[in-house]
Amino acid sequence: MPRDGAIIFGDIESKLSVLKVICSKCQRRGHYIVPRLIRAHGRDAKIIDWVDVITADCPKRIANNMNDQCGMRCPDLPKAL
Repeated sequence: MPRDGAIIFGDIESKLSVLKVICSKCQRRGHYIVPRLIRAHGRDAKIIDWVDVITADCPKRIANNMNDQCGMRCPDLPKAL
């Protein structure tokens, strides 16, 4: 899979043991064990593609309102890179 400059799970494999996700708009949050994510999706899987999957049922994303989009973020990513 071409990387296209995206962050992949392999980039955080040795830097984070848990990947946290938080939505600033709806207060959805969770944490995912990085080795499990790598086993499930592969080291070369793009994190942004995975975020799209876990936010597929987000009401703000489903509404497709460009002025009120889903606010899901991975706050630990900037610190890990």
